[in-house]
Amino acid sequence: MTKIRTTEALLLKSYDVGDADRFCILLTKTDGRVAVIAKGARKAQSKFGGAMQSFQHLLVDLAEHSSGFYVRSAQCMNSFDHIRSDLQRFAAASRGAELLLHCLHDTEQQESIFTLAQEFFLECDRGGIEFLFPTFQLALLKELGLFPSFAGAACSSLFHEYVAARSTLKDRMIMPLPESDRRKLSLLCDELLREHLSLPLKASAALNAVS
Repeated sequence: MTKIRTTEALLLKSYDVGDADRFCILLTKTDGRVAVIAKGARKAQSKFGGAMQSFQHLLVDLAEHSSGFYVRSAQCMNSFDHIRSDLQRFAAASRGAELLLHCLHDTEQQESIFTLAQEFFLECDRGGIEFLFPTFQLALLKELGLFPSFAGAACSSLFHEYVAARSTLKDRMIMPLPESDRRKLSLLCDELLREHLSLPLKASAALNAVS
C-alpha cells in the first residue's frame, strides 16, 4: 500500500531526467533531506506548473514506494523570485543549498535546520546578503553541534555576543561586529567546515566572482 505524507519542503537541487521528469532533493520539515522524482514536471501542461524549481518553498504530497519517493502534488508557498533574477543572490543561495546538501543526511528530521534554511533563502531573496553566508554557517554549525565553545577565548566582547546570540539571521546580522571580527568568524567557519566536509564548496567560486 502506498504511503502518502504531506509536508513543507525547500527544493535544494533539481536535475532533469528522461524526457519529462525531474529528480529533486528536498529539505523537508518532517523528514529531513529527501530525494524525490517529479514525474512529468517538465511537460508544458504539467500539474506541478513551475513549482519544481530550486529554492522554492513548497507544500508537497510525497508517495513512498519501494523504489523511493514520488511527488504526487506540489503547491508553491514562496517562490523566492528575486533569487533567480539576481546573480549575487542566486550565487549566495546556491552556496547555502550546497552546504545543506553536504551537511545533512537523508530522512534525518531536524525541524530547526529547516527553519534556519527557510530564513536563509528569505534573506537571500530580500537582498540582505552582506555577511549573510558566514552568519548562516555559524548558525548551521551550532545546530549540528560542530561549533566549539569560545567562552574563555581571547576574543572581543562583541565577537562573543555575536556567536552566543539566540536570534534570527536577520537580527544577528544587524548586531555590531568589527570588520576584524567578521574576518575572524568567516575564517573560523570555513576551517570548521573544511574539517567536517573534507572538500571545498563548488559554489564558493561563483559567489566570489560576483562579489
